[in-house]
Amino acid sequence: MGAPAGSSGGRSLVEVSPGILAVEGLPAVVVEESRTLIIADVHLGYEDAMARTGVFLPRLQLRKAIRVLSDALASLPWPARVVINGDLKHVFERLTRQEKAEIARLARWLSTDSRVKEAILVRGNHDTFVAPLLGDLGIDLVEDCLEVGSGIVAAHGHKRPSCTFETAIIGHEHPSIQVDVGGARVRLPVMLDVPLKGGQRVLVLPALGAYQTGRVVTLERSEYMSPLIREDGLVGEAEVWVVDREAGTMRLGELRYVLPL
Repeated sequence: MGAPAGSSGGRSLVEVSPGILAVEGLPAVVVEESRTLIIADVHLGYEDAMARTGVFLPRLQLRKAIRVLSDALASLPWPARVVINGDLKHVFERLTRQEKAEIARLARWLSTDSRVKEAILVRGNHDTFVAPLLGDLGIDLVEDCLEVGSGIVAAHGHKRPSCTFETAIIGHEHPSIQVDVGGARVRLPVMLDVPLKGGQRVLVLPALGAYQTGRVVTLERSEYMSPLIREDGLVGEAEVWVVDREAGTMRLGELRYVLPL
């Protein structure tokens, strides 16, 4: 486990990449330089989308998003800018009733919490039809990438960002590893710190959504969805960090040594 880089009475902060701290046990990172808290892949509206296919799930996505944000903000010694790094909503082809209602509820929570300086959505591939709604709710929308520190940008990851960067913080991949526990297969979310051929790095966040359990990571570069990793990632050298609410944030080492577990 990485040594705590700092805390304020909440969860510890662990450095997972230069200038970037993970909030212990949560799918969230902090860039101290700009006092920015970053999460990704909330996928509000997922339960309603699944109900339309005949699969009925408890509505957990919004509840988990607020809990994670609240716990992360409680771990910081100062109010933070909150960046949702793509896929705030789930359905591609429209803005559903559940999405609209839950985005509004999340926006109200963000606007009334004194620990939040501002809220920004970096558009992901699922974030269709949201611009007018976000404007009304006071959430800024960034179309491509957002500078969050010296050489550090936030971009969803479904396309190459137009910003130059030394480190890009992305989502989109929903990375996880699969382990055997007592004869059962368990999937655990992970962060990946991936070096690129050109010398930059990509830090991949786990999905925040309660039902986005993740795609199992592999050493096959062609299996990754983000073009940054698929085309340029040195995936065998990627640092793997398991993220578990109870166990914390644990460094496992380079992916080439982690697989197979």
